[in-house]
Amino acid sequence: MNSRVQKQSFQIRDARLKEVEQLQTIEISAAQSFRFVPALNWIAASDTMSADTHRRSIRTGTCWVAVNTVDTPVGFLTAFVDRNDVHILEMSVASPWQRCGIGKALLQHLTQWALREKLTCITLTTFQEVPWNAPFYSKMGFVILLNKDLDQRLLSVLDREHDQGFPKGSRCAMRFDLKSIAHKHRN
Repeated sequence: MNSRVQKQSFQIRDARLKEVEQLQTIEISAAQSFRFVPALNWIAASDTMSADTHRRSIRTGTCWVAVNTVDTPVGFLTAFVDRNDVHILEMSVASPWQRCGIGKALLQHLTQWALREKLTCITLTTFQEVPWNAPFYSKMGFVILLNKDLDQRLLSVLDREHDQGFPKGSRCAMRFDLKSIAHKHRN
């Protein structure tokens, strides 16, 4: 089997506690794409999400991995539930596996899970101008929230990101409304 076919063969499953270090390695690999964005190339050498955050998400059932044919994680999505929303903390795909549909599959998996949990929306924060960030999520049905539409939780997340070094105005909050999909699933 050639390597391109192997790369395209993946499935999504719940993450396991023993995989936390692998998730951090995936995040480092994915961040290397930022080396080609001059204003953001520092992200390629930044810290990853903490192991404790991953563990919390795994324990609460809100961390999923894309695994290859030998069950090795090659991408992940880590989130948390806040009232009726699920918020994506991080979604990363190892660089050799990018552009294989893993990000889309992880989002579809999250959407199906959120519908089963009867949540109302999915939120996230991301870069507005980076092609694999807000433009990607827009294609997946997410909408950028205007400042007047931000709740206190999302405002706080954006403020923390600015304090961590992200340029002011470079980040945005986005939302995917699950209500219309939930309505279709009931009919």
